Formats: sequence, structure tokens, C-alpha cells
Amino acid sequence: MKKLFLIPLFVSLLNAQSFETFLDEALQNSPYLKANAMRMVQAKESASLTTRYKNPTLSLEASNFSPDTQKSEIGYRAALSQPIRLWGVSDDRSALAEVQRVEAKSLVSLNRANFVGALSLLYIEYKSRINREKLLQEELLISQKIALISKERYESGTIAKVKFIQAKLDTARVNNTLNERRVETISAYYRLLGLAGVNEEKELEVTFSFTISSVNDVENSAEIAYVKNRAATASASAELNANKLEWINLYGEFEQEPDQSIARVGVDIPLVIFNTKSQEKKIAKIKAKRVSLIAINISNARVMQLKELERSLAILESLSESTEALLSSQQELLNMYEDGYKVANIDLIELQMIKNQMIATREKAISIKREQEQKIVEHNLLTGEYND
Repeated sequence: MKKLFLIPLFVSLLNAQSFETFLDEALQNSPYLKANAMRMVQAKESASLTTRYKNPTLSLEASNFSPDTQKSEIGYRAALSQPIRLWGVSDDRSALAEVQRVEAKSLVSLNRANFVGALSLLYIEYKSRINREKLLQEELLISQKIALISKERYESGTIAKVKFIQAKLDTARVNNTLNERRVETISAYYRLLGLAGVNEEKELEVTFSFTISSVNDVENSAEIAYVKNRAATASASAELNANKLEWINLYGEFEQEPDQSIARVGVDIPLVIFNTKSQEKKIAKIKAKRVSLIAINISNARVMQLKELERSLAILESLSESTEALLSSQQELLNMYEDGYKVANIDLIELQMIKNQMIATREKAISIKREQEQKIVEHNLLTGEYND
């Protein structure tokens, strides 16, 4: 158990891995991304399946001829038939195969971008947990210092025993909370490694800061590109289903009878009378329209989401500045109260209140920084920063 508590705290070591290096290694070695990349190979085979021809059919037949006045004789027949795809249908199938490949490529790109975004968000969470843990360690030092001064003042008779006990209880409370935070840090650490797909523990630094991309539109969004390509695939499928007749059957045969040889060449043309594929055509067009509308809806929603992110980030930046200013004042006030407490002219309750206010503000600053970086990652994901 002791090992588990120490692993996430190695971030201060000189050999701790940077997030950029960690991310690069994850992109190269992640089993999930390797499986994701195989979609392209699968799509290539699926495209070949869409455009491939049907197999020819070979028929062989032997006949026994038994005339009344002659002995029986043997005849035979051989026939070969080949389904032939109509020219326009071939073009439609080739078009469908191509958009299927493009859709698969866009899905691979989307999954990669989502992977980078998810890994970045987990890193932000881990970094936030580490900073909260460090803050509690600082609070513990302050509480221990206050408890030590309280002990000296109690032993000298300047404060009641209850004040000394109160100071010790505050130290115990902070220490207990610190252990809770360590468990949270461990959880964030292993969730981060788990998503990266690594099979060994790594020491990670927590100094990386995310920066917002300069792009402020969603034209390069991997998600929007994917839904648009899905719409294109649905449209190409509808075009293919619009063909009432796709195949004709070309055949040739040779028949040898006792008294004659027969050669035949012909074509079977299906008559589109009862099955005109009208239902398939309607379903395909409805699906294409539905996917197209979904793509438009997602695009519009992401435009609004981007605007929300940009406005929120502006407010968070202002909030961060005001919080830092407040924190500076509270830190100065805490130092003054600590000095005053040493010379016995400051009440313990006042000192602890100032300390708690300062810690709460520091917690708030950490939360603001986490929210800022989370929104930056969302912004970058929307604007295509994490695409291939």
C-alpha cells in the first residue's frame, strides 16, 4: 500500500516524463489506436466487396439416348454463364466504395482525436489532484506550525488547554483529508495510464499547460467531417438502390447429341415487373436524408458549443486574475496573523479562519485552472487541433 501512495508523488523527480512525450508514446503504442487504424484495412476490403463481380457458373450434363431401333448412345452438354453488371451500376458501386473508404478514414481520425482529447482531460484531472494534494501538504505544515505555537502558549499559560486541543484537532483533520486526496490522486493516475494502454507505471510531470488553438471555427472538426461522410455514404447507397436492374446474365453452351451438335449464346435479362426495388429506393433516400439532417444538426450544435466555450474561457480568465489577487491579499494577511499569534495578541480562531479562507481560495484557483484547461481541450477538439 505504501508503494501506491508514493507513485503519483514522483512528479517532482528530474526523470519524470513530460506530457508531450507521454502522449506521443501513447499515440504510437496504444493497442486501441492500433485497432482503430485497422479500420482502414477493413474498409479497403469492404470496398472491394462492394465492387467485386459475381462468380461464373459452369454446368455439365451427360445424356443417354436410346432410340427404338438402335443401340443407346451418350451425349453431353456444357454451359458457362457469367453475370454482367450494367455500366451505370458499376459507376454507382465504385462511387459507394470510395465514400465508404473516406468514411472509414474519417472515423479513424475522429477516434484518434477523441483519444487525444480524453487522454488530455484525464491528465488535467490528474494534475489537479496532484496540486490539491500539494496544497493540503502546505496546509498541514501551517496547521502543524499553529499547533506548535499553541502548545508553547498553553505550556506558558497564555491560552486555555481547549485552544491547544483545537489546534491539534485541526492538524489531524488536515492529515486525514490529505490521505483521502492521495487515494483520489492514485485513482486519477491509474485511469490515465489505463487509457494510454501502457503496461508499466510511469513518472509524470505536472507542469504542462494547454494552450488554445488559433482556429475559431468547426470546419476542421473530426466529428463533423465524419457525420458528413456518413451522409455521403448514405447518399451513394441511395443512388445504387435507385437502379432497378443491376445484373444481366450472359451465357454460352455447347451440346453434343448423337446426330447433331448445338452451340448456343444468349443473355438472360430480368424483367423488372413485380420487384422494382421501390421500397429499397425509398428507404435508402429516407436514410440519406435523415443522416444529412443529423449532420446539419450536429454542425449547428458544435458552432454554438464553440461560442459557449470561447465566452466561458474569457470569463474564467477574468475570474482567475481576480482569484489570484484575492489569494495574494489572503496570503499576506495570514502571514501577519501568524506573526501576531507568535506574540500572543491574535486569537487562534481568527488565525484558523484566515488560514481556511486562504486554502479555500487556493482550492478555487486550482478548480478554475482545471476548468480552463478542460474547456481549452474541448475547444481544440472541436476545431480539429487533434486530428491526424
